[in-house]
Amino acid sequence: MKNIPNLILTGLALLLSACAGAQPAAETIPLASQTPFLFASETPILFTPTPRLVVSPTATASDAPVPLSFSPILFRQGAPDRYYSFQILGGYLNGIWLDNEATFARMAFDQPYDLYTPDGYLGQFSPYDSASVAGPPWHGTYYVGSDFSESHPLLFGFSQGWKVTSRPMQDLSPDSAVYQQAVREWLNSQGLAQPVVQVSRIVRTDLEGDGTDEVFITASYFKTPNPLSPLVELGDYSVILMRKVRGNTVVTLPLAADVYHNAQAEPGYPLTYELLTLLDLNQDGVLEVVLYATRWEGHGVIIYEVKGESIIEVIREIDAE
Repeated sequence: MKNIPNLILTGLALLLSACAGAQPAAETIPLASQTPFLFASETPILFTPTPRLVVSPTATASDAPVPLSFSPILFRQGAPDRYYSFQILGGYLNGIWLDNEATFARMAFDQPYDLYTPDGYLGQFSPYDSASVAGPPWHGTYYVGSDFSESHPLLFGFSQGWKVTSRPMQDLSPDSAVYQQAVREWLNSQGLAQPVVQVSRIVRTDLEGDGTDEVFITASYFKTPNPLSPLVELGDYSVILMRKVRGNTVVTLPLAADVYHNAQAEPGYPLTYELLTLLDLNQDGVLEVVLYATRWEGHGVIIYEVKGESIIEVIREIDAE
């Protein structure tokens, strides 16, 4: 009988040990970067956790960057020259587009600038006033030197901290019958009864970020190939068209559009337009359309701002060679 308490204690110990071993394994919750949650139901519902921004208790309003009111729009295409220079296309100040001269007068050369490709942020570079090296503006074209020597197909420079938005662009086949017909119908509306339709590029992107894409079509035809000749005649054209949803229909709107009706070939020094890229240049979240234009003795950049169905040319920098 003296051993009964010991037996009871031993039994209790064994019982507690068994209960502990029977506990279920701890629940594992996947991170947002892992497989999303799938709840059981008649129709599976895919749920992705929404990330939350947790502000440090020590953060204050002064820690937030002050929104910038001015930035130049610097541009470089292809391999850099010996000065690694950027062309000043113009600028933006408090809701107003500036020309290159007014922009150059406001530029600061004692701070780094942000560098972007059409795909997004690339890094920083330091510009300098290259007039003492490269000479004064050539035919009104302003340049600034830089310390960025890498070669990229297309580069843009902005004031450090300038908010730049880019969105994915999808190239479609230029042989698309739908878009070739859209070009044909638009040229018909401009008085060309039997146009030669030559589409060189079709790009699809979400211009406003509203979930509805726009399509941009580049098409040009010259009987005497441009820019080898300054001549134009009936049936020649170079256009950039935008296909945009309006209610339940799709409309075709011209951005750059030159259509020629003269019966005989005559000097016209025509421009040929190409779509370079689409990039938000003025911090409003809507992409601007950046075109490259070439002619018999000149080339340059034209930028359009799109507001609904209104298309506004805001920058034109075409120089002589």
